[in-house]
Amino acid sequence: MSLFEKLKNMFRKAPEPAKVPEIPAKAENTRLKKACKECGKMFSYDPAWEFVPNYCKDCKQKFKKEKEEKQRSGAPRKIKRKCKECGNFFTFPNTLAHYPSYCPNCRKRHKEAQKAKYSRKKESNQGSKG
Repeated sequence: MSLFEKLKNMFRKAPEPAKVPEIPAKAENTRLKKACKECGKMFSYDPAWEFVPNYCKDCKQKFKKEKEEKQRSGAPRKIKRKCKECGNFFTFPNTLAHYPSYCPNCRKRHKEAQKAKYSRKKESNQGSKG
């Protein structure tokens, strides 16, 4: 192969790659619609989500309320839940008016942080200059 042929091959136009249809910016952010399996109401969801929901937001809340009512019924007993913050399991009685989402340690830590943040006590040396 001569030098001329090598240069010719190097500067030859490359074949154009297959054109991929461009998606307009609006189409990327559009949400798809689906009917709820429970009530039939149309709701929107993002196609980028890892899953496609089967129920609308209202039905999900209704299921959550029904589950909580079912847990409250019957004899008093302990309910086991996972803490949203630390991930540890904790138990509480089913007789509480509001079911906690955080364990006692995390609740205590949060309460102390709020007290420190919004304390009404004035620190000495800041209020008086003399």
